[in-house]
Amino acid sequence: MKMLSLLSAMLFPALALLGCASPPTDPTTASVAPPAQVISPSPAVRPQPADVLKKMAGYLRSLDRFTVRVERTTELILPTNQRLHADQTLEVALQKPNRLRVNYQNLSGGRQLFYDGTNFSLYTPEANVYASAAAAPTIDETLDLLATQYRISLPVADLLVANPDSRLAQNLTSATYVGRILIQGVPCHHLAFQTPEVDWEIWIEDGPQPLPRRLLLTDKSVEGSPQMMANLTRWDLAPTFPADFFTFKPPQNAQKITFLEQVRAVSPAKAAQ
Repeated sequence: MKMLSLLSAMLFPALALLGCASPPTDPTTASVAPPAQVISPSPAVRPQPADVLKKMAGYLRSLDRFTVRVERTTELILPTNQRLHADQTLEVALQKPNRLRVNYQNLSGGRQLFYDGTNFSLYTPEANVYASAAAAPTIDETLDLLATQYRISLPVADLLVANPDSRLAQNLTSATYVGRILIQGVPCHHLAFQTPEVDWEIWIEDGPQPLPRRLLLTDKSVEGSPQMMANLTRWDLAPTFPADFFTFKPPQNAQKITFLEQVRAVSPAKAAQ
């Protein structure tokens, strides 16, 4: 996956499964209230944005499992130049080095993605259809496979890899430490970065758990420069998963179908698909 696949992943959420036109909610996804926040005083010297980013990446790298909710708003620009906004909520569960489950929520029942280290499957409960294919040995390789071959792009993909800093810090042309701000009651460092095609901002929790709390992306490569914002909430850093939590077992009478390996770009909007 090329540099800043996080950015393209968030702006290109096409899930290419023939016959599955809706995203799921799963009450089994682990989630607990975050621990009490430790608020540090404002630094006497403004931190270097690269240092804050590396600290976050190192902390995520140290976690062997976690769950997080991603609440994303993607901006669409119509031919009339009117801007519309599409919302999506995902529950992500990860266990290193090769377990991943994502529940996409919507009003019609949603969609579920499973990766168990050997195969990955995408299931749509409303239609009771699924598709499965061989996966790569690691989460990093499987995320690349999903994005490049199946056009299944996950939001915050670069935060899920073994070393987030290796992808987030590529092709930067500028880096700015904006300051400290509260995000949903959590004190955060606000950082801003630029690449040739994307301006992006990230809000990272200030304290002993430097978790990413918000992302804002502006795609300069698309006419109108549409934006995408994602809030990352309900972090659970010590979830307990059942033995078969990441393995897909087709429900009774579920129909197996095939993935679309090529997705035709058919949209009246200028913004990300």
